[in-house]
Amino acid sequence: MIDYDPSILAAGRELAAKVLAPGAREADEQEKFSLEVFREIGRFGLLGATFPEQYGGTSLGYVTYTGLIKELARVCASTAMTVLSHATLTAEPIFIAGSERLKERFLRPLVSGEKVGAFAMTEPGSGSDIASVATRAEERGDHYVLNGSKVFITNANVADLVVVVAKTSPRAGLLGLSLFVVEKGTPGFAATGRHERKLGMRASDTGELSFCDAEIPKDNLIGTKNRGFEILQQTLPAARLGMAAIAIGIAEAARGMCIDYVMQRKQFGKPLHRFQLVKSMLANMEMSIDAADLLLRNGAWRKDQGKSFVKEASEAKLFASEMAAAVTKDAIQIHGGYGYSRDLPLERFFRDAKLTEIGDGTSEIQRLIIADEMIKAGTPQRAAASTGVAG
Repeated sequence: MIDYDPSILAAGRELAAKVLAPGAREADEQEKFSLEVFREIGRFGLLGATFPEQYGGTSLGYVTYTGLIKELARVCASTAMTVLSHATLTAEPIFIAGSERLKERFLRPLVSGEKVGAFAMTEPGSGSDIASVATRAEERGDHYVLNGSKVFITNANVADLVVVVAKTSPRAGLLGLSLFVVEKGTPGFAATGRHERKLGMRASDTGELSFCDAEIPKDNLIGTKNRGFEILQQTLPAARLGMAAIAIGIAEAARGMCIDYVMQRKQFGKPLHRFQLVKSMLANMEMSIDAADLLLRNGAWRKDQGKSFVKEASEAKLFASEMAAAVTKDAIQIHGGYGYSRDLPLERFFRDAKLTEIGDGTSEIQRLIIADEMIKAGTPQRAAASTGVAG
């Protein structure tokens, strides 16, 4: 079986209990991003888990990285979301396609947590439809000029640098996208100051970015002009593995609370764990969480092995996110009035779980990706028919 490193996960669990747990509830209520917590996670080495030692990373791989994301999400999904946006969506494109100069200049401080990163793709008129990105990057001499706006950007108001998706060939659709590193303080670039008031993941900063004739050095282009979609095809599936990990972490925390509660709570003269309907809910939780975790580990292992993992990442993200929504709903039901109360974190888990069905590609988009990958690969029946083999 593809498994996590138990000693590293134990260290991650200890980190979450020590650094995240004491302030998780307050951070959610105050909708407050903690730079201090973020820096501590950086010192732990989690931000560089998937990157080589050459750039300050720890080369732990995606299986272990997603296991650590789960541990964070069990305590504070907002923090896990912050880390995922920083370490995968921002740092991964630079590592995949950035020049050595970009890696030395930006990847190292991202890995250490010295700088906070953000990834800017979503726009007021462009969400799932990447081809409709309206932000433009016009080539002028030794630089590009960016104009446009981005919304629902994680870490927008706290980021030191942003990886921006922009059109460099407007008529080319997906084949006209490019990625740029834009630094805080660049004239013409700014966070608008808006802080999104969200249903869940409230302690994860979410805001807007604007670009008005922002001049970006050509050296800050990630990879080559008009080849941004190729980078996104590797980056977005990796982020979906991380989102699956967040969903599973939330569900595991809710399940753990349910086990404790049904062992203690009595109704009609017997503990709740003696009721068959309660047992059925617990069994469904366990089975669904285990299945989601296997999908996640398979996808992460395939990425570590350099194999295609697009379909597997979408499967993991889709199943885990819908599972987390169902598990947290049932967890509240098991706890009754206590579950609905804000005295317990279950209502926070419930709210946080919803975003996992939306972020990094909605459930509907994941189903389309899975089907497209199936069609692209062909079915076993087609393969057998083409070779004259009957089974």
